[in-house]
Amino acid sequence: MKRLYPIALIALAALTLLSLTLNILTIAALLWARQVAIQEVAESRALIAGIRKTTFSYTVEVKQDIPVKTSVPFEQEIVVPINTTIPINTTVTVPIEAGILGTIEIDIPIRTFVPVNLEIAVPVSQTVDVSTTVELDVDVPIEVPISDTALAEHLDERDAALERIEAQLANPFAGAGE
Repeated sequence: MKRLYPIALIALAALTLLSLTLNILTIAALLWARQVAIQEVAESRALIAGIRKTTFSYTVEVKQDIPVKTSVPFEQEIVVPINTTIPINTTVTVPIEAGILGTIEIDIPIRTFVPVNLEIAVPVSQTVDVSTTVELDVDVPIEVPISDTALAEHLDERDAALERIEAQLANPFAGAGE
């Protein structure tokens, strides 16, 4: 039995060293995995921050005929200048009392020009009906910042969750005694 004791001791020592080596390798692999996870979480948070700062851009093409039907009231006073000469060419019969001779009619020819210089204000009150079709063919650019949408709140929630995970990965034993 004395002979088995040193072999058992050597076997036990070898198994202990093997176990210790495997434990060290496992811990090293876990530490490496934790570092990779921390890096991936940080990159995910940076990606979320980048998405939150972006703007959604789209161009809407509008090609449509728009009917327009309306009445437009006009109330205005228009000043009309009159600058002319009116020719008069007529004969006027004038009765003259001649006492005992009675009434004598005399024809008087009138040939003249009458100058007319004046301005007449003419009020205009009218409603004009307008009925037409306006062809609309435009491209409307639309810029919507992601931070102004409901997606921003969702991104903030994801970032907060990733921040908690990042803190747990950076200090895995914090709060373990609670």
